[in-house]
Amino acid sequence: MVLSLEPKDKEKEHGFLETYGLPIWTFPLTILFVILFAVCVEWDSTFAKDDITKHNTFTADKSGLNIYFTREVQAQTEGGLKNYTMYMNTAVMCVIGFGFLYVFSKFYIWGGVGFNFFICGLGFLWTYIAISLVESMFDGKFHKVAVNIDNMMLSADITAAVLISFGAFYGFTSPSQIVLITMVEIFMVVVNEHIVLKFLHVYDQGGSMLIHAFGAYFGVATVFGMGLKKEHLPDRHRTTTYFSDMGAMLGTVVLWVYWPSFNAASLYDDTHIQGRVIGNTYLSIMASCVTAFATSALIHRGKFEMIEIQNGTLAGGVIIGTISPFLIDPWAPVLIGAIGGVISTFGYGLLHPYLEDCGILDSAGVQMLHGIPGILGGLFAALATLADNTNYMFSYNTTWTNTTDVDRDRGQQFGYHLGAILVSLGIAVVSGLITGVLVRLPICPTIEKEDMLIDHDFWVIHDKNHDPRLKKDKKSNIYANQMAEAKA
Repeated sequence: MVLSLEPKDKEKEHGFLETYGLPIWTFPLTILFVILFAVCVEWDSTFAKDDITKHNTFTADKSGLNIYFTREVQAQTEGGLKNYTMYMNTAVMCVIGFGFLYVFSKFYIWGGVGFNFFICGLGFLWTYIAISLVESMFDGKFHKVAVNIDNMMLSADITAAVLISFGAFYGFTSPSQIVLITMVEIFMVVVNEHIVLKFLHVYDQGGSMLIHAFGAYFGVATVFGMGLKKEHLPDRHRTTTYFSDMGAMLGTVVLWVYWPSFNAASLYDDTHIQGRVIGNTYLSIMASCVTAFATSALIHRGKFEMIEIQNGTLAGGVIIGTISPFLIDPWAPVLIGAIGGVISTFGYGLLHPYLEDCGILDSAGVQMLHGIPGILGGLFAALATLADNTNYMFSYNTTWTNTTDVDRDRGQQFGYHLGAILVSLGIAVVSGLITGVLVRLPICPTIEKEDMLIDHDFWVIHDKNHDPRLKKDKKSNIYANQMAEAKA
């Protein structure tokens, strides 16, 4: 018996909509995207200039033998491609880092890395349209969005919120449900960012509140809205293996290396602040790596739990995000990162199981890496505003925070920071709950609870012995045969 199901077999077993739900959703959406890009998106003026100098040269190596042709193109641009490296670092985090972090489940390895990749493609495109629609909605006049390196990085940052949410409903959703969740969440992330940045005038450089905490609690609320509980899932579907955990550790290492770029990418036009963001993130994430190992050994009596190491080591990058542009002494990011590593690891070891017993299901435990450290990151930044009202690197009236018309003292700005945390959490939870209800509608093919966290219903897999449902049936049949033979 071949375990993989051909499309006709799946259609017979699950029905037409469940079989072809993704193409039914995505092909019309692609056509809609083309139309909306024609209306809402344009080239950045620096990329659309005509004053481009081109000249051809022939170059030879020292031996004079290997002569090759090179065409050099010089573009007279203001922004140019000088920050493309930072975009690449951010994209690597989204596609490879998050992708491999989600291969920890024994029977959902392809789904983890594959659907993460799909979310990146869909999210990067939809973000442009969502920004245009949200900006037009709030300003009362139509805005086009430019294709440039800044917005390429912004689309990756915003899509990262969905990748974080994916960890909460990891293995619980069909591809069609993932499409709907991605569309709704990106729109709400843009709405929340507009409110926090333009109305509350609170800046969040590393996305502790606007990306990490928002993504985590949107995802958890979505799962709650779907009505899923821990007892609905077969325990063996949530198991890991020695090699699947090793693959997830690869994702951790990629994220750990590139996290300073993620926090600092958008500040390429101010190398002073960008360098400070990189340095603070670097120190913080080093410290969280150290304390995560120590805390895991404390919890497990001298041994390490892999899921705690995979995630707790990264908490320093999350918790330092909002405060990363601040001119603080080097000991401060080390302390903040160390706290993040301890809290995240304790969260995975002790709090995560308790919350699931209470009915709050979180497949990959994103609350412990992104949710709680993200909230704490916002709180640390709020406290820092009380320290000095005149120091420009975190003051509300600096040009890079877009709050030049605001006149507040430090206490008021502290209050607005707290307000930004509450607003972000409120929008995330409410919109997540609504999304969880929406994906249960008949227009979205769903997954039966006994089929969750399994690749086989969505991927062509030729391994006959990998489906845990098949193994269960075989054992049941063997047991039944043995009982029949005994009775005979």
